[in-house]
Amino acid sequence: MHRHRTSRFRAMHPGLGPSRWQRLQQRSGIVLLVLAGLATAILLIAAPRFYLRDQLANSSQAFMEAHWVDFEAVERHWKTLPILQTIQRGDEPEVRRFLADQPLVVALLNRFEGRHLWFREGDRLVKPKDPALAQQYLGWFAHAEMAQRFEWNPSKAQDPDFGKVATVLLLSDRWLVIKRWRPGSPDVERELVAALSPNRALRMGLIRDPDFERTDLKPEPWGAEPHLQVDPKRLATLPLGTVTKTNAFGDGWNLAGVGFDDQQTAFRKSLKRQRWMATGVASLIGAAILLGMWLRHHTRRKALLDADRLASMTHSLKTPLAILKFRCDSLRLGRLSPERADEELMKISEEVDHLTTLIESGLRVIRGGGPSGPRGQATRTWFQDVAEDLQPGFEMEGRGLNLHLTEEAGNAPLPSLRAAVLTLVENALGHGKGLVTLETWRVRRRFCIQVSDEGQGLELHQLKVLGKPFQRLREQGKEGFQREGQGLGLSLLIQVAGQEGWGLTFSSAPGEGFSALLEVPAA
Repeated sequence: MHRHRTSRFRAMHPGLGPSRWQRLQQRSGIVLLVLAGLATAILLIAAPRFYLRDQLANSSQAFMEAHWVDFEAVERHWKTLPILQTIQRGDEPEVRRFLADQPLVVALLNRFEGRHLWFREGDRLVKPKDPALAQQYLGWFAHAEMAQRFEWNPSKAQDPDFGKVATVLLLSDRWLVIKRWRPGSPDVERELVAALSPNRALRMGLIRDPDFERTDLKPEPWGAEPHLQVDPKRLATLPLGTVTKTNAFGDGWNLAGVGFDDQQTAFRKSLKRQRWMATGVASLIGAAILLGMWLRHHTRRKALLDADRLASMTHSLKTPLAILKFRCDSLRLGRLSPERADEELMKISEEVDHLTTLIESGLRVIRGGGPSGPRGQATRTWFQDVAEDLQPGFEMEGRGLNLHLTEEAGNAPLPSLRAAVLTLVENALGHGKGLVTLETWRVRRRFCIQVSDEGQGLELHQLKVLGKPFQRLREQGKEGFQREGQGLGLSLLIQVAGQEGWGLTFSSAPGEGFSALLEVPAA
């Protein structure tokens, strides 16, 4: 005999809990949902940070564009060599004016008149007093002249203060001049005052590339206002500012500028507002996504459940209404004795009450989204009552309904189970032949309900398509369908079985009849 399983039995846990396979599916769905949620959360958390980084980059670019002239003024003053005549004593008024205008000049060399070397001492020039330092400077001058460039910076091997002090050698037709930028010195402060006068729109300083990554830097007293020069700590951390790479100060040095403290405070407040705004927008987007997903899931699930419940309730009314019609016809045609007529009227009244309860329960479930029906025990007596309601239909067809019921009971939503049993028995009555058997037994946690008939049976390909919506069987050698209807009974039963976790198996073969096995949880 051919077998076709439309749904597998899933043992439901107390309180209508899901089976292991359902839990696995739920966990898989939860894992995917969590992963998607984490990815979305990471994007939403990272979005404000990327936005702030972009704002900082834009502000840095805007700061550079607004103060490009000031950067050029400092670099130009650093590389400028004013005209200086012959030095005799080193304290001539012209020399004093030269040194006042060039605070960072530390040594000069006359290239033509005896190649005399002069060192700076305050506001005057003196002869070298340190032979080692004089020899070092003379070596720099020799390398600068060999390089044949207007400006020359000593390398790391040539400068013992490399990385601590910025040095440049400027060459003119007559003079060789050494300038040294020692961060934190009063000379640098005078240099910035001279370069930025009369407009002092920012504060400036030198910073090396590695200082941007260092965490041990501390703010220096000379880097605070009212000084115009800034220490590397503030240059690396103050938000409102910019850095420009230049080779004028030697290898690894960068010229940087930052706003004053009041400008920094206002910019920080602006950044804080933008951060909260970006965080709020990201939070609103995340909440909207979650709300939309929940509403979509809730609406879709409710629509599917309502459609299934309405279809199941509609189909459940078919057989009781047919029984009512048969009893009413019997009364109308006067086939029954007065005593039997009164009994049938009582049954019709009970059946109407049952239909009213079924309709009210179904409408309440559809409107309120409640459970599929009250759970109860399908006992032997319960099945006998269902069979008794079906008996008039069998009498009208001249068929027999045989019961083999166990003392065990099943545990299921009784309205849904009643509709399922009615569908199976009605299908056997309408499409089968001979004796119809309703049999129940228990196997471990399963309560088995089998409905079988003695009809012609079905081929394997017919069995596999059984239960599809609007699928009806044709009678071999004849036109039209075997029975009237839309083929929705078994289709709705399969949906209910899948929803409730019931097992449903069809078995048939040509000449061997048809049987349907329904497996529900045992009580």
